Amino acid sequence: MNYADYYYRQTVGCYPADDDTCLIQTKKTIDYLFDCGFSEQEVLKVLEEAEPAASLTPDLLPDWLWEGSLIERGKFYYHRILHIKPEAPVYNPRTGEVKTTPFYLEMKIRFTMDDLLDYFYDTMMTPAELVDRNKDAGAFKHMLEKYKKISFIEPLDFILSLIDYTKEAEAVPTSSVLDIQKHEREVYDLLKQKTEEAKAAKMNRIVWR
Repeated sequence: MNYADYYYRQTVGCYPADDDTCLIQTKKTIDYLFDCGFSEQEVLKVLEEAEPAASLTPDLLPDWLWEGSLIERGKFYYHRILHIKPEAPVYNPRTGEVKTTPFYLEMKIRFTMDDLLDYFYDTMMTPAELVDRNKDAGAFKHMLEKYKKISFIEPLDFILSLIDYTKEAEAVPTSSVLDIQKHEREVYDLLKQKTEEAKAAKMNRIVWR
């Protein structure tokens, strides 16, 4: 299905005068939605409800896409699992050519409490018998509120980094969400330095495709 064509026919009512540039931008935004994991039905709903414009840009996406997500709209996040980036260059041995995609660094839209729990369980290789989603979700909610006091990074970023650090620091993976807090000072110092370096290099911003 041509989703960009659907947007112009269904929502705008006509194609833009600057057909190529605007059409390419609309396609990029639609590709972004699919890369974020939204279904065809959800994307069609966005296209039908979006504000009619010469091109569909990320700022025109409806707020409901972020409902239930731990990611806040417009915020920059540092953790790789929250990023959408182009695929690595692909080498064609037959032609000797390397296919590359222009750089971009976008934030995912949907990352829920269930996703955070799954990331913890997968990283720690938690046995199914030790999983308590309700209890662990409560612990994470407390931590998300607690780490709002940190000014240089988002709470979700901090927690994901805590999980990664704990995995590397502990000889035996923990099955308790609360245990990762014992490394919060080390992670605080590491992220403080990382964010300062990113800010100095202007690498703390979203780059759209």
